[in-house]
Amino acid sequence: MAIATGHEREELEAQLQGKNILEINHPVGPFGTKEAPAFVKSVYDERIVGCPGGEGALLIFSPYDFCKDEHDVVWFRLKKGKPVECPVCTQYFVLEVVGKGGSPHGHDGEGENAH
Repeated sequence: MAIATGHEREELEAQLQGKNILEINHPVGPFGTKEAPAFVKSVYDERIVGCPGGEGALLIFSPYDFCKDEHDVVWFRLKKGKPVECPVCTQYFVLEVVGKGGSPHGHDGEGENAH
């Protein structure tokens, strides 16, 4: 393997396993409900997510007609084990950790304010 660190190393290791971790950077899918949430993948235990509301074909099978309209992007922090509901369109999101997870800040177990 070539000399690589950080995210580049993660990409190369994933390629060796036949995976493309870059696919997790642009999640698209059906409208997430409480019963069937939208899963957002991350290599960490948390991720910043933006909800732009629904759009066209993504929601064609949704029973929620009011959600077919886009809205201003609502940003929130999605954490492992803590589903989030968009306050505008009520879409549900759940974080799916791929790999070993951990803190995106490299401070596992050191508390919220560790820097």
